[in-house]
Amino acid sequence: MSNGETAASLLRDLRRRQGHTLRSAAAELGIAPSQLSRMERGQRSVGEGAAERLSAYYDVPAEVIDLARGQAPSDIVRILQNHPEEMQRLRESYPE
Repeated sequence: MSNGETAASLLRDLRRRQGHTLRSAAAELGIAPSQLSRMERGQRSVGEGAAERLSAYYDVPAEVIDLARGQAPSDIVRILQNHPEEMQRLRESYPE
């Protein structure tokens, strides 16, 4: 995943890299092609259930899709809640 990649661009890139057409991917995922198209264009959000199916289909960790959706894994949230000083260290280590 590149810096700042959105869920929409991630899904489109994963599908294209794996050589799936929009229609074939949608059929295998059990969703309408228009629904997948809207997700890939950012016109429809990727819900939690869809994120799990997509991660299994594209064989990527669910956390990769969650991060692209702007969702941090719960264990990472707990770590940062218990060690808020790490947020500043991370910002300094990885400036934008």
